[in-house]
Amino acid sequence: MLTKVYLGVGSNLDRENAILFAKEQLSKLFSNFVMSSVWQSRAIREAEPDYYNMVVGGDTELSLEELLSEIEKIENKAGTELMFHNGTNFGLKRRLDIDILLFGNLVTTTPCKVPRHDIQDYPFVLCPLCEIDNTIVHPLLNIAISEIWTEMAPRLPEKMRVSKVDFDFSRQVPNWD
Repeated sequence: MLTKVYLGVGSNLDRENAILFAKEQLSKLFSNFVMSSVWQSRAIREAEPDYYNMVVGGDTELSLEELLSEIEKIENKAGTELMFHNGTNFGLKRRLDIDILLFGNLVTTTPCKVPRHDIQDYPFVLCPLCEIDNTIVHPLLNIAISEIWTEMAPRLPEKMRVSKVDFDFSRQVPNWD
């Protein structure tokens, strides 16, 4: 049975290559693969570099457990590196972060929280998710995500705003295997 799934993808380390790598790897897991534009957002921790974010999705035959396992493999392949930015050493960090936002209409806490508990809180998730499909209804809140975004967007403080990135997906994908 096919399940419609949406994933949040983010990186603030080697972010161009991380986004290319994520697209290539994640597209293999879905039929009807779709992706948003790439959006830049400020890091929640002020001293960290800005993030690139996008949402991808499609239909999968994988179970939630299988999908989570595949995502962890992709994150591990992308690797880690030392984050040193603006004189601050943040230590070893993952290059790529992938979160399961929605897995059909499933609501569960195991093996992870689905729907992702903070979809409604972050512009870097809501904006690209609406870009892909603004008819999605949040399974717990029972409200269209487009309504949440429409209410949130004009009230955002400058530091929480997202901006679309002119991203070149035709570049060579890094080999992090």
